[in-house]
Amino acid sequence: MIQEGDRQRGLKEIESGMLGIQSFLDNINRTQGFNIGQFWDPNRDIRSAIQYNQGLIAKESPNWPRLIANTERLALQMERETDLARRQESRDMRSRDRQR
Repeated sequence: MIQEGDRQRGLKEIESGMLGIQSFLDNINRTQGFNIGQFWDPNRDIRSAIQYNQGLIAKESPNWPRLIANTERLALQMERETDLARRQESRDMRSRDRQR
């Protein structure tokens, strides 16, 4: 939407998406913190990216190319995080099984 010229609507969509990701991460850590939740964004890289992007959005005149690139990067990072969390959970389970 931003690239097509509808910056305000695009900005709202980006903001909404980032809040949704933040909410998802908070929820999975709260509800699944002893299971897979502990493996989601353990270094808080995604949360830091969201916070940085929210700072860009808060500016009167955001750096549009940077915001678009960061948003795309964040979406890819979330896709990878799913696989990383699952792999780490599997490793952790195998490690616990070996210790028994």
